[in-house]
Amino acid sequence: MKKTAFQPTIFSIYAEDKKGLVGRILIYFNRKSYDVISLNVARTDISDLVMLTIEAVVPAAELLPFVERIKKIIEVYAVSTYADNLKKTGFYRMGSAALNSELWLLIGKYGAYLSSMGETTFVISKTGSDGDLEELYRRLEGPHLLGFCKSGLIVEESLVPFEEL
Repeated sequence: MKKTAFQPTIFSIYAEDKKGLVGRILIYFNRKSYDVISLNVARTDISDLVMLTIEAVVPAAELLPFVERIKKIIEVYAVSTYADNLKKTGFYRMGSAALNSELWLLIGKYGAYLSSMGETTFVISKTGSDGDLEELYRRLEGPHLLGFCKSGLIVEESLVPFEEL
C-alpha cells in the first residue's frame, strides 16, 4: 500500500447531480497534484443532490483556501472536511487450507469475522481504520492470502450538516 508523508483528509461534498461534476471537482485536485486515495459518489434523499466523498492528501496549510475554491463550483452546495479517522471495511480472501485454530485466534484478536465460505476459499471481514486493516493484512500475508480490498468510508452520522445546505 502506498504511503504518504501527509495525513489524508476526507472531503464531503454535497452538490447538484450534473453531468461532468466529478471531472470538474477532480480538476482542482489534479492542478495541485494532490493524491486522491478514494472517491465515492452516492445519491442522497434530496432528489437532485449527490454526496461526493473524496479521501485525498492536501497539506494542512492549503486546506482552507482549497475548500473555498471547491465551494465556488456552481453545483456545489456544501463542503466539509474531516481528519482521516473514519472507519473502512477490509475483505481478505483466503485459501481454505489456512483455516485452522491459529487463524481463528487471529480473527478473534483483531475483531474480524468470517463473512463467506466457498469450496476452496473464504472471506474474512474487518471494520476499522486504515492502520487496523493494514495490521491484519500483515498478519495474514503469505501464500494463503489470495486477495484484499477495502470499502469506502463508513460514518455513523451525516457528513454535511443540513443547516449548511
